[in-house]
Amino acid sequence: MKRIEGVPQPKKKKVSISKLKKKLWTVFSLYIRQRDNYICFTCGRKGEGSGMHAGHFIPKSVGGIGLYFHEENVHAQCYNCNINLGGNQWEYGQRLGVETVNKLMKIKGEYHKWTENDYNVRLKSYPQENPK
Repeated sequence: MKRIEGVPQPKKKKVSISKLKKKLWTVFSLYIRQRDNYICFTCGRKGEGSGMHAGHFIPKSVGGIGLYFHEENVHAQCYNCNINLGGNQWEYGQRLGVETVNKLMKIKGEYHKWTENDYNVRLKSYPQENPK
């Protein structure tokens, strides 16, 4: 679109942080499930669709944004492990190993506030649709 002198140009709408976070979670969670071949990290079940989640080792409520989208903190989990067993924490921690658990626990204590740019950078780093 050519810019015409003296004619007001439409303003670019700013996308809210909450919409960027939601969009990133959609793309990120699909990436995690595909990375793990739709196999539950904690019990080994094969799943698909809504039966397979992207579950957090350190829950979203206490881990902050630094762990919310951290690839080592999020793995494919079946509905039973993620929802019914509350993340199956003990087994999750065993499979991650002491070194990774300790690394994630250090990050847990850090505070980060992401900007619009932070979300956009991460959005660009993941595929935006299902590979066929």
